[in-house]
Amino acid sequence: MAAKKRDAPTIGSATLPLNQKLTFSFEYYASLSDEYCLSKFSQEQVQRAMHRLKEINGKTFNDLIQQQTVYHFKPVPWEKTTKPKGFENKALEALEPYHFALLGVNGQLARVFGAYSSGIFYVVWFDLEHKIWPSVLKHT
Repeated sequence: MAAKKRDAPTIGSATLPLNQKLTFSFEYYASLSDEYCLSKFSQEQVQRAMHRLKEINGKTFNDLIQQQTVYHFKPVPWEKTTKPKGFENKALEALEPYHFALLGVNGQLARVFGAYSSGIFYVVWFDLEHKIWPSVLKHT
């Protein structure tokens, strides 16, 4: 039986090339934001977060899908968030906003928010407690 072909992940209206390697940039990191800065993480959480980013860095989207090393790598619908105006930095307006979970950090609640363009994920916020885009509890 032939393996089912996986669809390429999408970012907004664009389809990601499965062989595109992902790298991180901190060019737009909002380090002055007390609320969504790594300084809110414990030392252990910072270590785990950096370890996870190091594991993801340089992998292709195909690798991330197959290895399931990224959880919820999806576009950000600002209207569903606590930040309906989006990122404060105007340089990010032309880029697609994205978020993903940091597996192994704070029970998978920790998220990274940023913008994606041409293989580069520009990290903007670290949301330790999933406050930017709260999810509705299921089965409660």
